[in-house]
Amino acid sequence: MYEAVFNRKSVRHYKMEPLPQELFKNLRKFEQGLRPLWGKLRYSVELFNAMNGETRIKGLFKVKAPYYLVLFSEAGEYAMANAGYLMEQIVLYLTSKGIGTCYQGSAKIPAMDGPEGMEPMMVLAFGYADGKLYRDSFQAKRLPLKELCAFKEDSTEETRLMMQAARMAPSAMNGQPWRFMVYQNRIHVFAKKESFRFSSKADFLGFDIGVMLYHISLAAEENWRDTEFSRMEQMAAREFKNNKYFLTVLLV
Repeated sequence: MYEAVFNRKSVRHYKMEPLPQELFKNLRKFEQGLRPLWGKLRYSVELFNAMNGETRIKGLFKVKAPYYLVLFSEAGEYAMANAGYLMEQIVLYLTSKGIGTCYQGSAKIPAMDGPEGMEPMMVLAFGYADGKLYRDSFQAKRLPLKELCAFKEDSTEETRLMMQAARMAPSAMNGQPWRFMVYQNRIHVFAKKESFRFSSKADFLGFDIGVMLYHISLAAEENWRDTEFSRMEQMAAREFKNNKYFLTVLLV
């Protein structure tokens, strides 16, 4: 899954072919072990098979795929960030198994199709790719670290690897709405203030940040570090010209 961070690409063309039942069985097992960013919110992952009409997903799909996953969640302050953190685990798992994926931000599904008291957060298209499944990391259009990070201390190799993983995270319209203040034992995460001005991006800002935070967690784990997430009030109280404080990743 860590390698998938650097070579995954959004797949927009799929073969309308069934996936093996063994994959779905293993996927359900994997879902049972998902790690939430915010554990107080209930969530549910529902599978829809577009090949046999088991879907009421509406909207202008950017892609036509044989299967869709929908993540439902209780409402809450960090619901979208939690959804992004959870869904990216599924995306990287599927990628590691040779399955293409693509977030469908414009897709809609009736809330009645999910568990009671939960809202649909995100739709994910997936299936066998009709074309390339992977791409080299240098082909990804991402800003360099020097434009994303302010390194406040001499950075270690492991912190730079974590930030490279964060840099590779996908986001709505490739907006890369995050900025970082990096210390050796903590990373302050910010959202670009301009991201709040455009409704289409603002709607998915929390989701995008959740996706990116999982990349940091996975890279930390790869380097034998644990992560904890905390909102530091002294940081939240400060005024920053171009960015708004979101939370802090503690490296333990």
